[in-house]
Amino acid sequence: MFISEKIKTKTLRSLYIYIGITIFIGIFGAVYEVFSHNVFSPAMYLAWLIPCFLGVGVYLALAFAPIDKVPGTLVECIYNFGVAMFTVRSIFIGVIEIYGTTNKAMLATYTVLSIVFLVIGGSAFLAIILYSIISSKRKNNRQGV
Repeated sequence: MFISEKIKTKTLRSLYIYIGITIFIGIFGAVYEVFSHNVFSPAMYLAWLIPCFLGVGVYLALAFAPIDKVPGTLVECIYNFGVAMFTVRSIFIGVIEIYGTTNKAMLATYTVLSIVFLVIGGSAFLAIILYSIISSKRKNNRQGV
C-alpha cells in the first residue's frame, strides 16, 4: 500500500490531470477535424490515445498497485515531458498533414525528444517501482509474513 496519503493524493492528482488532458486533446482533435475541409489525419484524431495510455494508464496502475514508494518529482517530470512531447508530435503531424506540407526537421526533433524522455522517465519509473516491490517482499520475508 501507499506510504502516506500525501503520496496517494499526488498520484491521484496526476491521474486526474491526465484524464483532463485526454479529454481536451480529444475535443481539440475533433474540432480541428471539423474545420479541416474534409481532410483527415489519423495522427490528429487519435492523438488523445497517447495521454490516455501513457498517462491515465500508468497513473491508474500506480494508484492501485500495492507499492510503498512512487517515483520522485524529477522522474515524474521527465516522464511527463516525454508524454507531452509525444502528444505534441502527433498533433504537429496532424496539422502538417491537414495543411498539406511537411517539415521533416521538426518531426525528427519531436520524435527524438519524445523517445529519449519517455525511455529515461519510463526506465526510472520501472526501476523505482521494481525496487519498491522487491524491498517490500524482502521486508515481509524477514518478518516471517
